[in-house]
Amino acid sequence: MPFNLFGGLKVLDLGQGISGPFCAKLFADLGAQVVKVEPPAGDSSRQDGPFPGDAPDPERSGLFLALNTNKLGVTLNLESASGRGLLVQLAQGADMLIESFPPAYLPSLGLDYAAFRAANSRLVVTSITPFGQTGPWANWQASNLILSNLAGHSREHPGPVDDLAKQPPLQLAARQAEFVAGLAGATASVLALNRRRLTGLGSHVDVSGMEALALLPQTTLAEFSLGKPPKGRHKDVAGRQSLLALLPCRDGFVGLSPRQQDQWERCVEMMGSPEWASDPKFATRESRLAHWDELEPRLAAWTGGQNKEDVYRLAQGHRIPSFPLNTAADLFESAQFRAREFFVEVGHPAAGPLRYPGWPIQLGSGQKLELTPAPLLGQDNAAVLGAKGLGLTQDQLVSLRTLNVI
Repeated sequence: MPFNLFGGLKVLDLGQGISGPFCAKLFADLGAQVVKVEPPAGDSSRQDGPFPGDAPDPERSGLFLALNTNKLGVTLNLESASGRGLLVQLAQGADMLIESFPPAYLPSLGLDYAAFRAANSRLVVTSITPFGQTGPWANWQASNLILSNLAGHSREHPGPVDDLAKQPPLQLAARQAEFVAGLAGATASVLALNRRRLTGLGSHVDVSGMEALALLPQTTLAEFSLGKPPKGRHKDVAGRQSLLALLPCRDGFVGLSPRQQDQWERCVEMMGSPEWASDPKFATRESRLAHWDELEPRLAAWTGGQNKEDVYRLAQGHRIPSFPLNTAADLFESAQFRAREFFVEVGHPAAGPLRYPGWPIQLGSGQKLELTPAPLLGQDNAAVLGAKGLGLTQDQLVSLRTLNVI
């Protein structure tokens, strides 16, 4: 079962893609009853993948499966009057509704916040959009690439360049902007729920993905406020300044940074005191910096015949800053993750057994997180909308399915 921190809380997840579903997943994994409401064609993330064997299948999208654990799943066509009516009925018995549509969409269907508030004054409605509910950009759409740039991250994205004209700013990897927006939505929603405990009233939580992301590069904002020129991406000077080398190994890369003189001396010892290390060009920090283009290939020649974990452990034993550059495969084999049981195996009727990321917390009770698989499209229509839910009969469900309402 999920962590029982939000037991009894009822949440409707109308989110599409990442930000809304991720926000709702956090509540689902913490014990809330979350009903995912999808259009009859399904959440857009069902088409995104990755898919096993690269064969597209809406029931086997790795992205959808990961974002929708511990949720029930129903389908509702909000473009139909019947679908909207059923959603309002569901909202009457819910504590929270999470959505990520463009701000004008739900109001165009008569489902603005005022309509939900009239149906349930205690309902917390959380809207997660790229730019928020107000402002000149409110109804514009944006991807991770766009938000990364507009929030100021791309100019500060780490990583040296050789040609500033040909290597422009980068976006944040792995669609981080959307996950950050979802996390901000969950945090704000908890605050809204706490406020409801005091007032008895719900509220409309307005989350801007761009603003959530702009919170993170505080150093950049502070430097600008102090009148310092923006840094942007730069030539390969960071490694030289810190004597940090990202070096190839037989199975990947390792970071090595013998920046202090005593660390360098231990590094030379660790490498077996090669003859080249006695060259005066490498005698001091300043001279090593000045001859970095000659030093780095020699370090790479030493690491190239070894595994990155071996180099990391050896450097650790010599008290030299070092780290392996882990891949996804490395994470699944991490002794630290295994010890804390971070990955949880879940069986899915279409995708089979897969391992999913868990939570970065441990409970004092010793309770372990368990995940139920993401729902098949419409799998809980009967349970949520039928006799034990909203009270619809089997004939009514069949009729709604025929009319493409569910």
